Amino acid sequence: MALMGLDIAVTVVTIFIILSGILIGIGRALSIKRIELFGIEELLQSIINGALIGAAGAIVVAVDQISSDYFTPYCEQTSIVPGLTCVFQSLAESLFLFLQHLTTMNNTLGYYQSLVLEFGSFSIQPFMNLSGISSIFGFHILLTSILLIMVDLNIQILSFISENALGLIFSLGLIFRSFFATRKLGGFLIALALGLYVLYPSLIMVFPPPIQEINNSTMIIEVFNNNTNYSAVPILDLNDNYAIAERMDLMSVNQSFVGNVTYISERTTNTISQASFYSFIAPVFSLIITVVFVRELGSVLGGDITLPVNII
Repeated sequence: MALMGLDIAVTVVTIFIILSGILIGIGRALSIKRIELFGIEELLQSIINGALIGAAGAIVVAVDQISSDYFTPYCEQTSIVPGLTCVFQSLAESLFLFLQHLTTMNNTLGYYQSLVLEFGSFSIQPFMNLSGISSIFGFHILLTSILLIMVDLNIQILSFISENALGLIFSLGLIFRSFFATRKLGGFLIALALGLYVLYPSLIMVFPPPIQEINNSTMIIEVFNNNTNYSAVPILDLNDNYAIAERMDLMSVNQSFVGNVTYISERTTNTISQASFYSFIAPVFSLIITVVFVRELGSVLGGDITLPVNII
């Protein structure tokens, strides 16, 4: 699938081989050495470009085969960039469901935090101390929303790489590399295409996706939200202090309510940390290494790589 992106590059090299052959023929027919040598130089560079296409194709196929097991739990993609895009899409779906249940839970905490029992001359607010833990969950909700934006940004970047790295950037690199004046630019574009399509996603794949951890945390929060002992008091019972007190008594048995909330707070903190690492730290780390790779490989490919003239 990924090799389809190299079709344009193969076409570009084929065209340049034909053009270089025409230039060699015209130069020899008209005894113009300059045109003939220019045609020979372009032919040599086309042969080198063809070798680069073959090397790039072999690398892409090898990386696809090695990385296929990484994508299996989440999608049927086998190509490295589309497969990683699918993983991030699964991550976005899991984070969105996690955000929904976390928001529902925080709304429940806010509800009980605001309840006041009136006893004539005095009143009490039993769950006023929930404000602290509720603020923590509110911060987690904000972080999860930011993470969804980061994941979507990663999806957009990977989609751009999938559509343009091999088909457009690599092909442009071959064209520019065929001419002496733009050889450095061509080498840079070829290195950029390989770095974006192969190295960048490969380095992200070094880190395991936190999808299972997010799903587990979501399930725990969902169980909490579905617990009838923790559900909101019906409107008809809001003026009945006894009904509210009975509900609070059920919630406080063995400190289950506070204990569950504390445990969920710990789980959500760990879940968001893992998701942040995968959605932000891993791509930034990969980007830094890719920039260094592109810079070094671009200087090599942009140099004067030549073949002996006597092979013609």
